[in-house]
Amino acid sequence: MRAEIISIGDELTSGQRLDTNSRWLSAQLADLGVQTAFHTTVGDSLSDNIDAFRTAARRVDLVVCTGGLGPTADDLTREAMSEAFEKPLELRQEALAHIESLFARRRRPMPDRNRSQAMFPVGAAIIPNPHGSAPGIDMTVDGPCRFFALPGVPAEMIQMWNETVLRRLIDEMGIGGLRWFYRSLRVFGIGESDVEAKLPDLIRRDRVPRVGITVSQATINLRIACLAKTPEEAVEMARATEHEIYSALGDLVFGSQEQELDDVVHERLVERRQTLGIIEYGGDSVLAHWMASHVSHEGSSYGMKAAQWYPSIDAAARAHAYGQTGWEAEADWPARESLHRSIAKNAKASMQTDWLLMVGPYPSYADVQDAQRMPICEFTITLIGPEGYSRCEKFELGGHPDIIFARLAKAGLDDFRKHSR
Repeated sequence: MRAEIISIGDELTSGQRLDTNSRWLSAQLADLGVQTAFHTTVGDSLSDNIDAFRTAARRVDLVVCTGGLGPTADDLTREAMSEAFEKPLELRQEALAHIESLFARRRRPMPDRNRSQAMFPVGAAIIPNPHGSAPGIDMTVDGPCRFFALPGVPAEMIQMWNETVLRRLIDEMGIGGLRWFYRSLRVFGIGESDVEAKLPDLIRRDRVPRVGITVSQATINLRIACLAKTPEEAVEMARATEHEIYSALGDLVFGSQEQELDDVVHERLVERRQTLGIIEYGGDSVLAHWMASHVSHEGSSYGMKAAQWYPSIDAAARAHAYGQTGWEAEADWPARESLHRSIAKNAKASMQTDWLLMVGPYPSYADVQDAQRMPICEFTITLIGPEGYSRCEKFELGGHPDIIFARLAKAGLDDFRKHSR
């Protein structure tokens, strides 16, 4: 079954208010196994509302509308539904009695314009609104397509959904036998198009189970969508797809569900009863902010222990008793590598950690904001570990200014993940 959610109001189309109703309703429908195929936002125009309703009725089985059920002249949902499907409006005494009693309990006279809220298209059923003056509309039109029109006020909408609409979907439409379950695998170190090249069959639209790819802050999320009766059945359905992803991507897959690289690194450290110190230098200190949520997490003394940031490698060198300065512009790689290893080794000793991860330089903010180019950053990752373990590598990474800092920081954590085994 396919659904469409229609949000109505000039305040939404103008950007003055964020549409949170559509997101909530989509999640509720997904829990019932209903695929939301469209989100439509339409302003307070009668002709536009009529077009939106007719279009939805032609292409989906279920429509949920929010907004436009108030008493004022710009509340057009009733009239639009009436004209779109040629069903005249009629006064429902039951609805009018509820509205009148609502005003009476509040010791206020009911304005005449509120009578419009008791008008319903012929054949439509009432969706009670216990705490508001806008009852909802439940109507089936040719197609067949079922419409549920609810108020835009979130508290009223949610109560009416939970107390009335949900039960009608299950009891009258037979929805809910199957539900959507989602399993996610998290990937770093490869681009979205590279994933598709390695797994060309993965995102085929008729594939079962379906897989979606999203990218956020240089992390790729592969979401496996399974339509199943139980969580256990969904796990079994996803098993072969997960195996296919792991076989193709290997250790590019770092976690599952909503895990980030700092979560994975922290869990590994706590499991091994080890500590990690971090040094960053250059234009930012990304890892220091990420690690803050893990310091003393769960009462453990293990995990990420301390972080330090320096504006340059020279400052880091002086801070950790390695006094060479002015090397960066002229020194060759062996000299730079030696410097990085020495700084990291001394920092590890001073922080008294099992591991020391040093990442830098982050680019300057001036370079990142240069609109003429996307920054290409040369940087170094140095890792010092127990029993004399030492690793130092240089890298080049590029990316959009909004993600370049996160990408460099995640590259450092990913390097630790892969080489601290």
